[in-house]
Amino acid sequence: MILTGYRAPVTTSTLPEPRAPHDVRRARNQRRLGLAVLVLFVLGGALGLYGTRTATASASGGGYTVTVTYPAVSRPGHAVRYQVEVKHAGGFPGPVKMRFSSAYFDLFDENSFGPDAVSMTTTGAYDIYAFSPPPGDTFAVSSDTRVEPARQRGEKGEVSVLDDQGRPVVTVRYRTRIFP
Repeated sequence: MILTGYRAPVTTSTLPEPRAPHDVRRARNQRRLGLAVLVLFVLGGALGLYGTRTATASASGGGYTVTVTYPAVSRPGHAVRYQVEVKHAGGFPGPVKMRFSSAYFDLFDENSFGPDAVSMTTTGAYDIYAFSPPPGDTFAVSSDTRVEPARQRGEKGEVSVLDDQGRPVVTVRYRTRIFP
């Protein structure tokens, strides 16, 4: 029996077209590279490379040595350590007067600043504090603080010990970088 007008069904594959071997190798290598980058990123996080790092900066002058411990690198919302230590051989003859850059402290949500100052004033660019003289040769002031959650960039800071006329005797400069 001969069928006229009959056409055999056309079969089409649902499989994708075969790829050239060099395309397959390139795609495999790209996946491997992407996986390696992801592993390095996760490993960096596990080692603490993306967290807060503290540094110190020091300067001496006029018989004073000032050491600042500050967050060199941090992220928004992280708790940070900030401390200033002032040493003066033979003790402090009167109140310890210090000047801090105001813009630097805009980085932080301050919870406490201690010890309490006897007096405090601001010039806009600087906050000026006077502290009761401590017994001994060392005075330290610290702040319990964290980086503002909305902060996306860092700031330069400085702290100075002032003489009786309000002139800087010694100044320490530092910088905090903020990463998202």
